[in-house]
Amino acid sequence: MDYLLHLHKRWVQRTLAFILGALGALAFAPLYIFPALLLSFSAIWFLLETEIEEGSSAFRIFILGWWFGLGHFTAGLYWIAHALFVDLGAFWWLIPFTLLGIPSLLAIFTGVAFVLIKLWPFPGLSRAFAFAGIWLGLEWLRGHLFTGFPWNLLGYSWAFSSEILQVASLGGVYGLSLLAILMALCLGSLISKNFFERSVAISIYLLVILAWFWGQNRLKTSEVIDTPSLAIRLVQPNIPQTLKWSVAQKESNFKQLLTMTTLPSALPLKAVIWPETAIPFFLEQDKFRRLLIAEALPKDALLFTGALRRTGPKEIRNSIIVLDKESQILSFCDKFHLVPFGEYIPFRETLDDLFGQGSIKKITVGAIDFKAGAGPESISLPTDFPTFSGLVCYEVIFPSAVINPSQKRPLWMLNVTNDAWYGKTSGPYQHFEMARMRAIEEGIPLVRAANSGISGVFDAYGRVMGSIPLGTRGVLDILLPPPTQKVTFYGRWGDWITFGLIGIIFALAGLFALKRSNVR
Repeated sequence: MDYLLHLHKRWVQRTLAFILGALGALAFAPLYIFPALLLSFSAIWFLLETEIEEGSSAFRIFILGWWFGLGHFTAGLYWIAHALFVDLGAFWWLIPFTLLGIPSLLAIFTGVAFVLIKLWPFPGLSRAFAFAGIWLGLEWLRGHLFTGFPWNLLGYSWAFSSEILQVASLGGVYGLSLLAILMALCLGSLISKNFFERSVAISIYLLVILAWFWGQNRLKTSEVIDTPSLAIRLVQPNIPQTLKWSVAQKESNFKQLLTMTTLPSALPLKAVIWPETAIPFFLEQDKFRRLLIAEALPKDALLFTGALRRTGPKEIRNSIIVLDKESQILSFCDKFHLVPFGEYIPFRETLDDLFGQGSIKKITVGAIDFKAGAGPESISLPTDFPTFSGLVCYEVIFPSAVINPSQKRPLWMLNVTNDAWYGKTSGPYQHFEMARMRAIEEGIPLVRAANSGISGVFDAYGRVMGSIPLGTRGVLDILLPPPTQKVTFYGRWGDWITFGLIGIIFALAGLFALKRSNVR
């Protein structure tokens, strides 16, 4: 009977951990309920500290963290499974893995964080700050290991405040993650009877208030490079994913893009931007359709479009192509961060040996794996167009990996994407906020053209200058904002800032432990 009661207690605790994890995900777009994250992490921190103080095994503590992570990532990433409904007959069996399997793997990072803090020998604030450092380090690892997946880092929970987001220009999204988790872990200490702990907790909250005022001032006194105004048009055709690659529909889809390009504008358009894989043809080998595009373009305008490029008999790349009014391809950039199982099959030869040739298929159309590009590039065009850095789809979610620091600083970033895969779920909203963060981190405006969900333009401070809503067909004519005069602190130092923050937070944890021992 005692064993059954003990087992029941454990499962009640794990269920609570799952619910708390899911609660924290409400802080992300499109809900932006930031207090939910504070309550989520402060409550799980109380449970974790209790387990540590009771001397629970590393395994039990790992399981507690794993269940918390499972709830957090399931609630935050449920929308990934929506992509499988595009071809349900072929991929129905993947739905359980996508819905729970991916969160289960990501939850390992959370479980590891819980186990590592058990090894920290000092309780109280020292342990809380050490956990914040561990969490930050594991967020960074999650964004880099096994191709990386830095989705819904805690820093994105600040998306409700343009003022606080300005901190990203100094510390990137990881700096914002640190602020968020410190607030959560210190929430209980605000009413602590220990004067020192209460003072530190109040200082953290005062720091956030100061960050808000600093961000407000930065927005008011924004300094940008004085560049000539460039009028651009974003085209969002809103083609359903089930029809996007339909053989019967591809001519109609193409004509729709041409028609939207020729719509009258109040601005002297110099660039028209189509979304990811907008053209269902190999444009470089298709002179006829290049001529049709050139005819549709406004005078002296260029087309920036997502398109597939064939670079060999069995070599296809997901690219951005730039076409001029004379139907000539001026430049291109290839996607360098490909989606596993979406654009290529990892360990394909091994999987073919295990399950049979071609038995494991990509979710996207076609049997050939895409070829990756070399990396981000600053692309200069042979006209007076400003230099740009091209990013295809989820390449925009990777901090400090959207421009080439060894090349000339681009004056704008272009992100073409297709979030029609995910319907009207939270995924496209989260993707939009991540693109916004890159603009703030780098101090460079970002233009985002989506097949559906959500097209828009951010200035160098992350302000939305204009957008086309999710699930809407339309065009947006707008002037391209300029970049900041100086490279941002995070734009200059990138991940070194993250490593420095981890070092500082562990140093503080050590100082708090020393003070506690001196008091005793």
